[in-house]
Amino acid sequence: MLVLKGGELYERFTKTSLQIQAELAELLNGMTIRPWSPGDAQEIYDVLEHPNWAPWLEASAKTLAARANVFPQGQLIMTDGFGKYAASLSLNQIDWNGNISHLPTWDEVAGDPTDYSTTYKPTGNTLVLLSMNVSPAYKGLQLPSKMIDAAVIVAKSLTVDHLIGSFRPSGFGEAKKESGHELDFEHYCMTTQPNSTKPVDPWLRSLWWKGMQMLAVDPKAMTVIVTSPELVHYQHVYKPSSWNEVKPGTWECGEVGAWIIDGQMGKATYQESNIWGALPLP
Repeated sequence: MLVLKGGELYERFTKTSLQIQAELAELLNGMTIRPWSPGDAQEIYDVLEHPNWAPWLEASAKTLAARANVFPQGQLIMTDGFGKYAASLSLNQIDWNGNISHLPTWDEVAGDPTDYSTTYKPTGNTLVLLSMNVSPAYKGLQLPSKMIDAAVIVAKSLTVDHLIGSFRPSGFGEAKKESGHELDFEHYCMTTQPNSTKPVDPWLRSLWWKGMQMLAVDPKAMTVIVTSPELVHYQHVYKPSSWNEVKPGTWECGEVGAWIIDGQMGKATYQESNIWGALPLP
């Protein structure tokens, strides 16, 4: 297990090359990146997961703990000099043949439950970024860039061929609202700033700076089905003012995806698209 503390690297249980050690040690200044343990899960949920995700999308503390048991090297936590949680990154290892048309969905990589227990391949040739969270207190400090650097180092240590992610464009929900909910997802993802190749979306732009190349839309990345009473509950507890029935049976809520209501069946389905991208490996 790798533990990165300030500018020093500590090794526990496993060995890694001196080159990887040196690269890890250059990542941080006053921060620590390490694999999280099952015992960290509740605090990660409270500080990082719950504040950053809608309740129907967040991983529970139980799921976070299980991920650490299934694939400990791929569950990374960043703490500050006082031990407070600043950011987290969750990765899974799978097999992918490199064919864009054979890319899975986010849900297929995460599994059901989303603890990787049914999808993790210890000899897989591909590392997948599935979830990154930054504490509200630490946003704007470019911590995602450091976490991606750490993912690259993990990928190198596992000698995988690909580092990919099904990425959620963070600004799409607001952009949809501004367009009257007529905005095409792929068009938004591909839209760049004037006279630039940088995406207009903040998260995709951050990934652009790390060399991410967009591969394909993940049209059914995340799908969540709930009962009608559960949906009513979410409408009351999660950003109540953001909910808007844009057409009969379709509700927007400020998120990347939208809800479709099936009144006859008494259920509602949330579905969102993501964009698959590949990050360069040295």
